[in-house]
Amino acid sequence: MKFLVLVVILASILLFLRFKKKKQDKFTNNKVNNDSVIDLEKDPKTKEYKPKD
Repeated sequence: MKFLVLVVILASILLFLRFKKKKQDKFTNNKVNNDSVIDLEKDPKTKEYKPKD
């Protein structure tokens, strides 16, 4: 009986850690911008931003 309780407790701890890791991986993989930063310059005539050449 003690062995069965120990196995259930260990299994619940492992499931909790797995769930926590999946949730953490979900947030780390959810990046808004994976591309490199694009430098912009303001065009004096049109007052609009465009990428630098």
